[in-house]
Formats: sequence, C-alpha cells, structure tokens
Amino acid sequence: MKKKRRRVRTRIKVIGVLLLGYILFFAFTSIYYRDKWYPNTTVNSIDVSNLTYNESKEEIANRVNNYQLEIIGKNDISFKINGKDIDLKATYEKNLEKSFSNHLDDRSLFGIFANHNYEVNLKITYNQDKLEKIINNSVLVNGSDDYKIEESIPDHVEYDEKTQTGKIVEGVNGNKLDIDEFKTIIKGALNDVQTKIDLTDKEAYPDVYEKSTNKNIEKQLSTYNSYLLNWITWDMGEGVTETITPNDIKDWLIIGDSGKVTLDKDEMSEWIEDFCLKYKTVGKTRHFTTHTGQVIEISGGDYGWRLDYDKIVEQVYDIITEKTDEDLISAYIENKNQENIDKLSTKLEPIYSNKGYKKDYQNFENDWDTKNYSEIDLTEQRVYVYRDGQLAYSCICVS
Repeated sequence: MKKKRRRVRTRIKVIGVLLLGYILFFAFTSIYYRDKWYPNTTVNSIDVSNLTYNESKEEIANRVNNYQLEIIGKNDISFKINGKDIDLKATYEKNLEKSFSNHLDDRSLFGIFANHNYEVNLKITYNQDKLEKIINNSVLVNGSDDYKIEESIPDHVEYDEKTQTGKIVEGVNGNKLDIDEFKTIIKGALNDVQTKIDLTDKEAYPDVYEKSTNKNIEKQLSTYNSYLLNWITWDMGEGVTETITPNDIKDWLIIGDSGKVTLDKDEMSEWIEDFCLKYKTVGKTRHFTTHTGQVIEISGGDYGWRLDYDKIVEQVYDIITEKTDEDLISAYIENKNQENIDKLSTKLEPIYSNKGYKKDYQNFENDWDTKNYSEIDLTEQRVYVYRDGQLAYSCICVS
C-alpha cells in the first residue's frame, strides 16, 4: 500500500515539474518574442527569425543596398545584375510594419514551432533602360566565344527516302531564350529581391527557352502524308499516260514555322506547265507539200492541241489537298503493293482548251488531216481543195 502511494506521489511530482517547465517556457517565449519575429520566419525569402521590427527593417535594407541577382543558364553560364547598376530602390516600411503587426496578433504560442513565410510588397523601383541594356548585352542573350547561341529545332516532318513517306524528326533543344519571357522572369525576381535564378529548373521556368517540342506533330504528319501519297494519271490516248507521283509532290510541300503543311502551287504549276507544253501542237512548224510539189514550212496560227493549263492546275491542287482516308494511308505504309497504290490513285482524262484532228506522239506535227484540206496560194490568188488526197477542185480568190 505504501509503495503504491509513493508511486502516485512520484508521478504527481513529474507532472508538476513538466507543467512548470511548460509554463516557464511559454512565459519566457511570450516575453522574449513580444517584439520579435518567431523563429523560422522569412519575409520575401529573407530570414528575419528572432529579429525585432527595426532589425528586420535593417536586414531588408542591407539586402536592397547590396542587392545582386545571379542568373544561371545552360552549361552553368551566368551573369549578375547589381542593384546599384540599375538604381534599385525599395519603399517597404509601411507594408513591413503591417506584416509585423499581423504576425504579433495572429500567432499562437505553439506557432513558435511552425514556419512563417510572408510576402511583402517592397515597392521595388529601378531604371528600366539600364536593366534592358544589361539584359540585352548579357552572355545568355548574345553568347560568347565559349557559349554560342543555338536556336531550338522543333520536332518536324520531312520526306523519308527509304519509306517514301513522311516521317517525324525529333527536335533539338537549343539555348536561345524567349527574350520576353526571360525579361518577365528577371523583373519578377527583382520585385521579390530574389538573389538567384536557375533557368535550367524546368519546373520553375518551363517557357524561358525556345521549345523543340511540337504538340501538333502527329496532325502535321497526317496532313503531310495525305498530300504526299497521291498518284494522278492522265490517259493521253495512243497508249500514252502521264503520272504525278509522291516523288514529284514531295518537292511541292512546305511546312511553315507554325507547323502548317501547305502545297506550293507555284512549284506544282511548273510541273503542269511542262506537261502542257509537252503535248502542245498549237503554233508548231509543219511541213506541207503544195500543189506544185514544193515542200514548205508553215508555223504559227491557233490550230492544234493545247491542254487547259489553268483548269488542270486547279484540278490537281484540289485532288492533292483533299483529305485522304487514314486507313488507305496506313495500308500503303504497311504494304506498298500495287493494290494499295491503286487505292490512292486518281485517273483523269486530259482537259483541252484547243483540239486538233488527230494525235501522233511519234510526230507531233502530224496532227492535221493530210488527205482533206484546202490550200490558198496568195501569189496565184487561187484556192485548191483536196479530198481523199486528190485535188477535187480549184478556183480563184481575192485576198
């Protein structure tokens, strides 16, 4: 029984000592910190722990007066901006005093074990022109002999000679800065009296370097292959055909800086112009045997075959830029057999703006009816009419 009472008294003493310790600790804390910031307290990332208001004001003043911002880029290349070089000043006393007052009013005794971080508007001012000059002349913007500025090459699509289709080429990250974003980051750091910026921190500064990624790359590839994978064939007659193939079209496709795929109509038109000229007989020189048996040359005029260039240009442009079924494209990429090529092919009849009597691709000048025609001899002022290769009749004329 006595042992039990002794244990109870011992516990009461221990509890009493602990309680007294807590009371003394909190009493000391309340008195000591009645005019001080609590431990683990920062103002704009400046440590003011255990400082009075005046001491914290001096600490911030020292930070402003001796302010220096270090900016670190790729390859650990850096430069510094000194506050004095840009006439940096701060007017923060009222805002700091308000934060200090709130700190004293709102904290609890147990708050001494917590972290307290305050963001105070320091009302930073500086010479904008001087800052711009320092930034624009910096090594991270202009480069140096040891730090060449390289633009990022974004993911892009190009023609693959091996597969004869478009392919995605992975971009290359450079070190060229987005200058507007860079300046915004620096100005934000100055306003917070921040002392260091590490631009390689992708989470903090995801947009400061020009990007190599292209979020529309898959769509770009789809459009590219839709334009590219076209076979356009004209039946010219006499067993002759002309075909535009992807090997031709690849030289007509342009991918702009925005990633948009376009068909260069001028380049395409050059191919069509050559095509039209190849089968043009209008104006060609023809050899003709007169009624006297003399062989003469005749040229010019508007007789002969002529393809309609303008209509064919529009026709081809519409065919190439019309969206192609993705399944047909995928089937061709997987198996480039003739069956899949045929499904991507368009067969056309030629459009003529002028037609001749017949076609002779072995001898283009032989496009007229050599058996039935009329001959006018201006010297004799006489017309000779032939039918079935024979002179049917002749008569005089006045020209």
